[in-house]
Amino acid sequence: MKTINAICLIDDDPITIFSVKKLIEVTKISDCILTFSNGQEALNYYQNTSNEVFPELILLDLNMPIIDGWEFIDAFSQLPISKKALIYILTSSINPEDIQKVKIYNNKYPFSVKHLIKPVTKDKLSALAAIVPSE
Repeated sequence: MKTINAICLIDDDPITIFSVKKLIEVTKISDCILTFSNGQEALNYYQNTSNEVFPELILLDLNMPIIDGWEFIDAFSQLPISKKALIYILTSSINPEDIQKVKIYNNKYPFSVKHLIKPVTKDKLSALAAIVPSE
């Protein structure tokens, strides 16, 4: 199975962070998992160009304090990043408006924005590993 260099998990729910981290460890799709409890913390990380680790996969919650998922994507698009990342919005919403907004964002930015319906499972993570762009 293909492994992912690093995964960035942005979610304000400690239970989600714990469970997704455990699933990543069990599936062995990555040895490097960066976690942030809101979009601002993650943006601060990505703005620091001296960071040696660039997560290829970003798992992003929508409803968070300080900066939500949509605001994170808008701000992330403004960063001078040359590497490719795949952003998956973690959501329990099956609202057609949210799904349509994901499609709009996917077409709006040069990086890929998709959605992943919660709960996250081993099978879903394994499928993601197969499509994440390599450095």
